[in-house]
Amino acid sequence: MGRSITLTRIHGRLVWSDRQVCGFAVTDHDWPGGQKMDIHKKKDFAEDNRGVTLTEMVVTFALIGIFMAAAVSVITSAIMTHSELTASMYAQSVGEMLLDKVTGELAAARADEGRSILLGTTAEMPEIQEEELYDNSAVFYDREGRLTACTIEDGMLYFVYEDSQWALDPKAYMGFRVTQMQIKRRNDKNIIEVSFKIKNLKTGFEYGTSRCTKCYNFKTESDFQRITDGNEILMP
Repeated sequence: MGRSITLTRIHGRLVWSDRQVCGFAVTDHDWPGGQKMDIHKKKDFAEDNRGVTLTEMVVTFALIGIFMAAAVSVITSAIMTHSELTASMYAQSVGEMLLDKVTGELAAARADEGRSILLGTTAEMPEIQEEELYDNSAVFYDREGRLTACTIEDGMLYFVYEDSQWALDPKAYMGFRVTQMQIKRRNDKNIIEVSFKIKNLKTGFEYGTSRCTKCYNFKTESDFQRITDGNEILMP
């Protein structure tokens, strides 16, 4: 024969009943401390719903402000680093593009029939006037035998021919412009160094790069003497 004990509330009192499974007498008993337990539950419930104090709100917002300031600092640093890396990548691409063009043209410059390479700005030539030349320009005969001036105008690279000119699409510069181009002899033979300095018009990021090239058609000592600097006439 088993027993069953149940806990119920009668008129505000907690009562537990001791029942026999076979249906004999039921005895109800007051639960010790029943009323006291009920009062404590009501009191705890009231305290749990009292709301948030001003001090707690101030502390909470202060902590949120500290965390947000730290997050903004980290995000700003990450954005700046990303911008610098992107600008550096674009600058390297533009620099390589410019170097490829200039060094490629100089490497293939013609040396036959007494043709020369003039590095400077004051060449006196009937085909290309002096005022058309800019600082650190180079004048030579290209692989097709055309008299060519390599120069910078408005921050962009130009190749000026006898009857036309060539320039890269401005979009190819990706926001950069050339601030300096320098073309000079690296030795007393046929090695020429080309260097560029470029600057981003929006961010102000600056980048410099250089490369040496060999003028393959200038092979003998007499050819080397026809790679000249400054005030000299380019002889065809």
